[in-house]
Amino acid sequence: MLDIADKRSLALLFHLNSEPWLNPQGSGAHVYDVQFKEVSGRGPAIALPETADPGRLADLIRRRESCRAYADRPLALADLAPLLAGSFAPSRVLSLAGGVETRARSAPSAGALYPLEVYVVASRVEPLGDGLYHYNVLDHALEPVRPGLGLADLAEAMIAASTLERANAIIFLTAVFDRTLRKYGARGYRYILLEAGHSAQNLCLLATERELATLCLGGFFDSRVNRLLELDPRTEVAVYCVAVGHPA
Repeated sequence: MLDIADKRSLALLFHLNSEPWLNPQGSGAHVYDVQFKEVSGRGPAIALPETADPGRLADLIRRRESCRAYADRPLALADLAPLLAGSFAPSRVLSLAGGVETRARSAPSAGALYPLEVYVVASRVEPLGDGLYHYNVLDHALEPVRPGLGLADLAEAMIAASTLERANAIIFLTAVFDRTLRKYGARGYRYILLEAGHSAQNLCLLATERELATLCLGGFFDSRVNRLLELDPRTEVAVYCVAVGHPA
C-alpha cells in the first residue's frame, strides 16, 4: 500500500492506471445525448447581449474542428514551424519573486515550471525527412531522434490510427513529472494536464489560421508510445498528441 504522503507515487500510479479503456459499448456508431445543466427556482435567466463583431480570435475558435480525413499533400516546414513556436517556444521574459527571471510561454504553467516537452513524427513535411524529432524550444529547432520513423509505426500505439493515415505531423506532448511534482506534489499532475490542454488549443488555433486541420488525441497506449518516443516512463511520459495536416 502506498503512503498517502508519497505524492509523487500517487500521481504516477494514477497515470499508469489510466490507460485507454476499450469499452465495447462505447464504440461504433452509437450516438450519445449531450447533456446540459440548468439551474432554476431563483429567478428568471438573464439573457446575455450578442456580440456584433466577435473579432478574429472568436472566428478562429468557431472554425476549429476535429479532422479525421487528411489530404495526400506535403506540408511545408515553413507552415509547421510557426505552430510549434506559437504554442511552445518562449514568448517573453517573466520576472518572478526574488529577482528570478524565466522565459515565459504562451500557455499558462503552474509555477512557470513548464514540464512539457514536444516530439514530432513528420510525414511528407518538406524539405524535412520523415522521422521522429524533438522540438528544442530554446533554439526553435527540430532534433532528430529516430530518422525514418513513420505514421505506420504508430498504428499499434494509436486507437484511431486509421484517421491519421495522411496527416503530415503527429505532435506528442510529453511531461517531465518532477519539474512540477517537486513543488506541487500530486496536485502537480493535474496542473500538467491542464497545461497540455492549453498548449494543444493554441496549436489548433494557429493551424486553423493557416487553413490546416487538426485532431486532438488522448486515445493511445501509453507504454507503446513511450517506447516509440524512446522515453524513460519513470521520468517522462506522453500525455497528449495533436495530428496536423491538410483537410481532405
